[in-house]
Amino acid sequence: MSEPTTPLMQQYHAIKARYPHALLLFRLGDFYELFYEDAIIAARELQITLTSRNREKGQPIPMCGVPYHAAEGYIARLIRAGFKIAICDQMEQPGPGKKLVRRDVVRVITPGTATDGALLDARENNFLASVAKHASGSPIGLAFVDLSTGEFQATEFSGADADDALRDQLQLLHPRETLLPRPQQLFDGAPLEGVGGVESHLEDWIFQREYAERILREQFDVAELTGFGFDDRPQALSAAGAIVHYLRENSARGDDAANGDALRHLDRVRYYELRNSLVLDPVSVRNLELLAPIFLEESSRSPSPTTLIAALDVTVTGMGARLLRSWLLRPLIDPDAIEARLAAVTHLVQQTVVRGEIRKELKGILDLERLTGRITLGLAAPRELVVLRKSLTQLPVLKNFLTPPPAGGSELLRHLHEEIDELADVRERLERAIADEPPALATEPGMIRSGYNSELDELRDLSQRSKQIIAAMEERERKRTGIGSLKIRYNQIFGYYIEISKPNLHLAPADYERKQTLVNAERFTSTELREYERKILAADERILEIERQLFIDVRSSVASQAARLRRTAAAVAQLDVLTSFAKLAADRGYSRPELSSTGELLIIAGRHPVIEELLRQKGERFVPNDLCFEPGHQQLLLITGPNMGGKSTYLRQSALIVLMAQIGSFVPARQAKLPITDRIFTRIGASDNLARGRSTFLVEMSEVAAILNHATPASLVLLDEVGRGTATFDGLSIAWAVVEHLQKHIHARTLFATHYHELTELANLLPAVKNVHVSAKEMPSEIIFLRRVEPGSADKSYGIEVARLAGLPHSVIKRAREVLKRHEQSEHELSETLSPVGSGTAHKNGNQEVLFTALDHQVLEKLRGADLDQLKPLDALNLLAELKKQIS
Repeated sequence: MSEPTTPLMQQYHAIKARYPHALLLFRLGDFYELFYEDAIIAARELQITLTSRNREKGQPIPMCGVPYHAAEGYIARLIRAGFKIAICDQMEQPGPGKKLVRRDVVRVITPGTATDGALLDARENNFLASVAKHASGSPIGLAFVDLSTGEFQATEFSGADADDALRDQLQLLHPRETLLPRPQQLFDGAPLEGVGGVESHLEDWIFQREYAERILREQFDVAELTGFGFDDRPQALSAAGAIVHYLRENSARGDDAANGDALRHLDRVRYYELRNSLVLDPVSVRNLELLAPIFLEESSRSPSPTTLIAALDVTVTGMGARLLRSWLLRPLIDPDAIEARLAAVTHLVQQTVVRGEIRKELKGILDLERLTGRITLGLAAPRELVVLRKSLTQLPVLKNFLTPPPAGGSELLRHLHEEIDELADVRERLERAIADEPPALATEPGMIRSGYNSELDELRDLSQRSKQIIAAMEERERKRTGIGSLKIRYNQIFGYYIEISKPNLHLAPADYERKQTLVNAERFTSTELREYERKILAADERILEIERQLFIDVRSSVASQAARLRRTAAAVAQLDVLTSFAKLAADRGYSRPELSSTGELLIIAGRHPVIEELLRQKGERFVPNDLCFEPGHQQLLLITGPNMGGKSTYLRQSALIVLMAQIGSFVPARQAKLPITDRIFTRIGASDNLARGRSTFLVEMSEVAAILNHATPASLVLLDEVGRGTATFDGLSIAWAVVEHLQKHIHARTLFATHYHELTELANLLPAVKNVHVSAKEMPSEIIFLRRVEPGSADKSYGIEVARLAGLPHSVIKRAREVLKRHEQSEHELSETLSPVGSGTAHKNGNQEVLFTALDHQVLEKLRGADLDQLKPLDALNLLAELKKQIS
């Protein structure tokens, strides 16, 4: 970077030095300019022209710029690309005699602190996360905040799995930016492996507990933090403190957002424990397609919902959509809380007219959470206050429809009725103060309603009469001079002037003072015109000054009610989600689930909520299926049947029904009796993770290991094709052992889909294991998948028929049938070896150790694969020793 040579560039360098890690948008007139490396980056990212300054002096300075009035779109693109932006504005108007305009940074926008609508998805949170780690490696603190809504939470992870738990949570939260302490030795390698968004590194002292306590007490205006749940949670406390520090340094600096007041909507931080909700890891969220489809390309071509959230989200507010997403990722495990939501949904299902009116009123309420955030940050424009006023107008009507009956009804709806504050005082002040159609920016006149301020009204009257005064003066001067074409006009450079064309210059009075010479005319002023100009311009400047201050006062008064606004917004969001659940139940025939205290799980005629909708849009019907788990009698279902027969759908729909029940929704089933589930585990499909050096099979085994190490009797486990990523006998052995372990040691409710027909023997050996299969009907020229789950194991896999349907050549299908026939005999021989060690009493005693061996077959395979002609004597002896050891 070359040395600054002009006062302007000296000013730029001084400001840039304060924000070295941000792209500095430096206001020059009608443009924001970027210089040096910032300009090179911005030109590349925005695809705009890169030019240079100071080229004639031999020291060109790279530069590029974007128009001031169109900057929002360019800033949004840079933020989405992961850059931090510092916006430097002119703090005074340029004018005659001013050599250098005063400039300063008015906003710093980072991916995690964005609040502008253009930078955000209305239906998703925009989280800034923070991680604090003890020097020993555990515990690890995690805090996250959505500055646009005020949501602020923290937790801690401890033990050997702390790093994995942290990454899982970050993967689910999907923060745009994560704060980390600068010493990298606290983490091994890439600490977050890309799941934390942009990583911002802060000095270590910012994460110290003492500093965190002090800054949080200041933020929440409390003497102690004992009521916030941080007792013995120092790392969570440190992570939360770092967030407040970072926001104070980098959030907006609006005129009415000085010091800590800018963050007044962050009035609390909530500590939470993972174990207090149904735990979903990222693998299960992905496999169940809760938020995103597994195959993104296919879903992008489909106009229909392909995820659970897309199928369930009929909310009408951004607040409701974000809350639904949060509920999906953290379902309840408290039976009373679940029943409270179900009771509210039941009431709204029954009250069809009321439900419709509530949803109608909700549509008129815009995003109160984010409006409140922008108001408290001092960023809300005049039109946003109009939007707030209109939204508040809906609240009395909404609350009236929510009025609870004298007795009975839903306690949750009664609570929401109490929580909704009509905010009449706020609405009335906005109605009195803000014009119905104000300008877009607070730098333009017309924001304040007439009649609100007497001085403003007088100045406006003077300003409006000025046009009449100037018109009368123009007419008078025309008569006095005899120049019919004389004009009195105004521009920003010369102010008011009298213009006389060249042919009439000889008629100009002596009291006119020449101001400017043009090709065809001369411009003059006069003592009288200057006096009017002073009064008019002073009035206009004073009008804008008064309006701006009144607007700031009104905005600050609304910001002072942030707690009331946030509480109301939270209640409205809950009401939106609950009425959406009721609409889904009524429209799609969902039923209220019954909670079971005995561990029994019974689903009658269950359906997959997403696939059912896809089929409905095509005019087709989903084939429902039942599911039953009984403690000690039926805890693991072995599911066999052909590919494309519906095994994976059956697994997923079972988990989705459980999850929907525990977020308080009715479920797609004729009847459902469900115990509380503490975790849902899935092992469905596989994919390589080459970036971490992990093959398909290693990924699969890691996921199975996580299940076996963390599942409990209250868990729901879905396993699909365990062991298929390795050799047949290795895979079969692993699958067999996994089933045994799940039933002997964990007793989790388990659905286990497999193509290993040998596993069905386990139903005869383990009393809580049962066989079911997805049925199919074989016709002479085709196979019909019936999609029904029926008792017993499948007698055929129909793999070759599926291959034929997929279009494999006839010769390949014919050869496959020949090979199958040959191997069916081998499989029959193998099945003879699948017997328990010792006598046949294992079939009668479920506690008998269940083992199987295929050693004979494996020895034969090794012998067949050995090239005896090429083996050296020593190698042959080694092979013989190995085989002897295997069978001994």
